[in-house]
Amino acid sequence: MKTLLRIDASVRTHGSATREIADEFQSRWQTLEPAGRIVRRDLAIEAMPHLSSPTIEGFQQPEAGDEGLALSDLLVRELMDADYLLIASPLYNLTLPSTLKAYFDHVVRAGLTFEAKEDGYCGLLKGKTATLVTARGGPGDPGDAGDFQTGYLKAILAFIGIEAVDVIAVDGTALGDASREEAISRARRQVARHFKETNEEADIPLWKGPFDRADQEQIAALRRAQATAIVNGDAEAYADLCTEDIQLLIPGNDLISGRDAFLDAERALFARASFSSFDKYPLRVERQGELAVEIGRQQATTDLAGDTAGVFSAQQKYTHILRRTPVGWRFAVLMSNPSE
Repeated sequence: MKTLLRIDASVRTHGSATREIADEFQSRWQTLEPAGRIVRRDLAIEAMPHLSSPTIEGFQQPEAGDEGLALSDLLVRELMDADYLLIASPLYNLTLPSTLKAYFDHVVRAGLTFEAKEDGYCGLLKGKTATLVTARGGPGDPGDAGDFQTGYLKAILAFIGIEAVDVIAVDGTALGDASREEAISRARRQVARHFKETNEEADIPLWKGPFDRADQEQIAALRRAQATAIVNGDAEAYADLCTEDIQLLIPGNDLISGRDAFLDAERALFARASFSSFDKYPLRVERQGELAVEIGRQQATTDLAGDTAGVFSAQQKYTHILRRTPVGWRFAVLMSNPSE
């Protein structure tokens, strides 16, 4: 299971351009990693203190005890456990917000996130990737004059070993509504390109028909809840994601129709095997009225050593029909077949 660590530095909890684009990034990441974990650090809500004398003393003599190190240890552990880092930070007075600087002061730790060698410093957090979402009121400057944030963030991340860093910039947010809307639209396109370029095996779904943002987020949440229910072996939670007349078509079984039959089938399946992972990669979602058809690929990992056929196949293609109900989108028909 992958983990995304998201850090928001804007003091504005509403109307923030960096938060809006970070929401877009997180939504697409969750679509590609439905069983993934999100850890959030909102520096506008959770106070990030500046370094104190006890903290500095703890850095220098950790064997003396953990006084002053509790917050730093927690932040470092979150960073170590993350596979991906998403930092959303506006430009304040030519540089990064002081809360974000304080965050890095707590996580840049000798022996944990970097080490000193005779030939220089070496970052210890190798193998991670980061995306920076930055914003400023004025126009972008190709020479980076007046922007001391982006260079610093790249440098401090490289210092602790995170060298794969992408930047999504939202420039010109204070130059009128038209400029802000264009900057947001441009940043959204950057997010889409990022996922198409870095996830060749997991295409961004193509939405066809009158889907609004709420529809897309609900359907993405439905996928994530399905993956969670399957990994947890929770037939009841899975059934709650379906309509009462749910139709289930899976290899090796006759048509399964209705909630009761669905529950029986899923309970039997979960009793036979447990799933350690279940990942969905939607390719196309097309809407007609209150119905939507989604096609894609899904991957499953089970504890079965010798039986990986049918519903237990590691690689599957699927077609799902979803219906919009008074309580939101729900699965109406679930169909899958092995693709190996």
